[in-house]
Amino acid sequence: MVRLCFLLLALMARLLPAQPIFFDGSASAGIGHPGRNFGVAFGDYDGDGADDIYISRHNAPNLLYRAIGNGQFVEVAAQAGIAHVGTTNVSSWGDFDNDGHLDLYLGNRDEPNILYRNNGDGTFTDISVSAGVNSGHRTRAVLWGDVDRDGYVDLYVANLAAPNYLYHNNGDGTFTDITVAANAQDFGIAMGSLFFDYDNDGDLDLYLTHDANQPNILYRNDGTGHFEDVSVAAGANIAAQGMGVDFADINHDGFFDLYITNLYENVLLLSDGDGTFTEMGSPAGVDDLGMGWGTVFLDYDNDGHSDIYVSNDTYFAPFDNLLYRNLGNTTFEVVSEGTPLSSPMAGYGVATGDVNSDGKPDLLLVNAGSQDGNQLFLNSTENGHHFVKVRLRGTESNTAAIGARVTLEANGQVQMDEVCAGMGYASQNSFTLHFGLGDATLIDRLSIRWPNGAVETYEGLAVDQHYHITEGEGVTTSAFGRRKAIPGLRAWPNPIQDEFWIEYDMPNRSGILQMQVLDIQGRCIATLPSSHTDGSTGRFQVSASGWPAGLYLIVCCSEEGVALKRIVKQ
Repeated sequence: MVRLCFLLLALMARLLPAQPIFFDGSASAGIGHPGRNFGVAFGDYDGDGADDIYISRHNAPNLLYRAIGNGQFVEVAAQAGIAHVGTTNVSSWGDFDNDGHLDLYLGNRDEPNILYRNNGDGTFTDISVSAGVNSGHRTRAVLWGDVDRDGYVDLYVANLAAPNYLYHNNGDGTFTDITVAANAQDFGIAMGSLFFDYDNDGDLDLYLTHDANQPNILYRNDGTGHFEDVSVAAGANIAAQGMGVDFADINHDGFFDLYITNLYENVLLLSDGDGTFTEMGSPAGVDDLGMGWGTVFLDYDNDGHSDIYVSNDTYFAPFDNLLYRNLGNTTFEVVSEGTPLSSPMAGYGVATGDVNSDGKPDLLLVNAGSQDGNQLFLNSTENGHHFVKVRLRGTESNTAAIGARVTLEANGQVQMDEVCAGMGYASQNSFTLHFGLGDATLIDRLSIRWPNGAVETYEGLAVDQHYHITEGEGVTTSAFGRRKAIPGLRAWPNPIQDEFWIEYDMPNRSGILQMQVLDIQGRCIATLPSSHTDGSTGRFQVSASGWPAGLYLIVCCSEEGVALKRIVKQ
């Protein structure tokens, strides 16, 4: 089978070096369902090594997209027993019983929340009542994290104008409400929330955003699962119409920073390295004025710096979605204008994962407009940068390694990230951590701090690999081969007229061939019929009638490679 052929031409990358090239591959991937979609969660529920996707919706069955390879999916929520019909705002994957299978928790608006236990055979069982986690408030965020480092992930549920809950995992399939005992209360208008280690002391701290100008809360974990409100002292008590939040070390100083979406100016809290934060949204150039909901850090161009994607409800306020490119000096530039990433719809949750396993992080955006549909933005930015992907499995720690930190050193630069279950707005990224490496050709050192505090270090690792690391057992590798160019792609006349020809030859190659013509902004102008080839020459006649003058790019893809050709219409 041919992988989705939404690949950026190297020529286009040279013409527009800062321009990201993402393609809307929703229809081809089988995940473009319209409806009131609110949240998205990546997780490999069937253990086949490929991320599956769960979509939280209102007034229609929730969706489970099972990955079937080559960046394509099939919807199986009903077969799996998790096609809940109601008002689900958020979902999150976590292996609460450490059996190696990801379980799923749903945070609902108008009905009790649901915990689905993964049966290990592709189906799930609702154990909400017996587990004691069927709270019934308007939930906006769901987080898994081992707050007391006992080897089992606990559950935090953030609710809208109702008490939040911290459920301690008892390790026997049940949970105990320890919210008051742990001092993790919140009765505000809760929105996006995070578990992350802001002070580098090895345990998970908690950050809660609020709507209605209620101050956000930063709870510091003392290492036992008991929390102290340090919001004011840390300068993290932003009071706005907060919605989503994510973390990353944007300036490589060894401390995580926070980005918070908002109605009006978004907020960037830059860690000062001493337990305090400084608000830098405007100086950094990321203070978008839209109706912000979801947000996610990702290194879209694999240059080693964390970029930011922002999802806006453009029906509420006329501001499109944004991709901010990190310039490496604590400032950012907008690079999404005129690309599919702008997506002027009712954007809500967004998360990232490498859907087609090409070494570039993709984006899954869900929209709440009844006719909008979900959008899978496939990343085809081509610049020759290297990367590494890291997937962890705990043994002494929780099996999904939630809360583990990976620190990577390459070419004089240090990066870090943590495995997080619940982020942004109502969403969850892939459990596989993705690091861009720029021009680095060797990873000098990769260290893992497991949730129980144990540290493992590996040196001299190759780039462009997917490393699977099991706690206490070492590393295995999956290599990602660079795609080779198909020879013999031609177009004539060039400059083209209203009719022109495309011809290719593929000696010693076979498989399905797919071909598209893209404009300079990466939008598909024409898709030519897919065909099988046995190594012979193929030829297409293409109508360019009505195309405006300008530069166009032909993408010709097969199972074994991609060919790129520039054409011009005068």
